[in-house]
Amino acid sequence: MNDEDEDPTGPLHWLRARLHIIIGIAGLIAWFVMLWLMFGDVL
Repeated sequence: MNDEDEDPTGPLHWLRARLHIIIGIAGLIAWFVMLWLMFGDVL
């Protein structure tokens, strides 16, 4: 078949395996930035 499917190494496989972690961290950072911009003058 295809050699790429049998070989799980490489940057693309690493990105697919950790995509949910990257999205979660990006969401947390965006949430903190939103809170800082909305309530930064109060805090």
